[in-house]
Amino acid sequence: MLLASVTMTVAGSTLLKLGSRSVNFEGALWGIALGYISSPVLLAGFASYAVGAFLWVYCLSKFDLSYVTFVSSFQYILLLAVSILVFHEQISLMKWAGCVVILIGVYMWLKG
Repeated sequence: MLLASVTMTVAGSTLLKLGSRSVNFEGALWGIALGYISSPVLLAGFASYAVGAFLWVYCLSKFDLSYVTFVSSFQYILLLAVSILVFHEQISLMKWAGCVVILIGVYMWLKG
């Protein structure tokens, strides 16, 4: 369930990023809000986040908060992969190093 929560959060972020390209952020707040609710990709992103949040709460009821929080930090690694594969972003060496530190930290936490 925890992996599903992390996956839904990553999917939500990805869909919101994709959907944000279709919304015109110029003009009145009402127009922007209408752009949000008329974008199927944005609505799917919000729905993914909602499912992820419900799964997160379920995981919190079953596991320690410290465990859930540390394992969920794996989403940063998944988001890095999405950034490269979907959005073709360039990732600096420092960001790669940070990801390695996160993975080492999660591993140490789970083994500790």
